[in-house]
Amino acid sequence: MAHQGYSQRDSVKVFPDSSKVMNDLFFLASDSLEGRETNTTGNAIARKYIVNRLQKLGVSAYVPDYIQSFIFGKDSIPGENILGFIEGFTGKNYIVVSAHYDHVGMEDSTKIFNGADDNASGTVALLALAEHFRANQPDNNILFAFFDAEEKGLQGAKYFMQSVVVDTNRIKMNVNLDMVSRGDKNEIYAVGTYFTPYLKPMLKDAAEDKSIKLLFGRDEPKKKPNWVNSSDHAPFHNAKIPFVYFGVDDHADYHKITDTPDKVNPDFYLEAIRLIKDAIENFDANLGDIVYGK
Repeated sequence: MAHQGYSQRDSVKVFPDSSKVMNDLFFLASDSLEGRETNTTGNAIARKYIVNRLQKLGVSAYVPDYIQSFIFGKDSIPGENILGFIEGFTGKNYIVVSAHYDHVGMEDSTKIFNGADDNASGTVALLALAEHFRANQPDNNILFAFFDAEEKGLQGAKYFMQSVVVDTNRIKMNVNLDMVSRGDKNEIYAVGTYFTPYLKPMLKDAAEDKSIKLLFGRDEPKKKPNWVNSSDHAPFHNAKIPFVYFGVDDHADYHKITDTPDKVNPDFYLEAIRLIKDAIENFDANLGDIVYGK
C-alpha cells in the first residue's frame, strides 16, 4: 500500500452527525413513504428529499437537476437515479459510491415495507459521506449514485453502467452500501477482495480502531452464500471494475414489514459509517494502484 490514506481522521467536528443520520433514516423509512417502491409517490418523495439534502450540502449535480431518468422492463417502467458529484484534486478518475434508495413498497395496500436497513441505511450513509467529502476534498472525483429500481433487478445500476454519462474507463472503483445498519452480531461484511486482494489491507486499516468487526468473504465462486451479484455492485464487477460491497448479514426483518428504523442500533450504524468513510479515504489515496484482479 502506498500510504495509509488521510493523515488526520479525527477532526473537531464529530463524524457522522448522529442527529442528521437518524433524522434522515427515520424520515426515509417512515410509513408516509409507503416503502419507496420505484415509480410511486413515496419513491418520488424520497428522491426529492435526497436532492434537497444534496443541494443544501453543496454537492454538485452530475447531470441536470441530479436526475438520470431511464425506463426498464416490457412495460417501460420509469426509474430515476440521483447523481451527485464532488470533484477531486486531480479531476481525472472516479470512485462511484452507491446505494439504492428504492424498496419493495406495500402489500394489499395496508402492509408497508419500510426498508429501514434495506436500504434507507445505505442511502443515509451516502448523504453523510457526501457531507464529509464536500468539506474534505478527495484526491479523485467521487460520484455519489443513489440508484433506483435495485429491487426490480438492479435496473438503475445497470442503466448507469450502459449510459454514456461517464467514461467507464475512468471509474476505478465502486463502493456499494446496501444494508449497513443492522449488525446484530456487531459485524459487517466487505465483499469483493477475492477479486481485488490489494484492497484488503486498506480495509483492515480502516477497521483497526473500530468497535465493530469487519468480515471478508461471501465472494468466492462456488461458495455459498455468495453476494457478488446481490446488489448494485454487480454491474461494476461485470465490467471488471474493482468493488467493495458493505453489508450486514440477513436478519429476521429482511424484506419484511418489520424492517423499521426503531430496530437500528445507532452505535453500530454510526460506527459502520465511520469505517466506510475511512476505507474510502484509503482507496482514494491509493486509487492509482488498485487494479481488478490484483
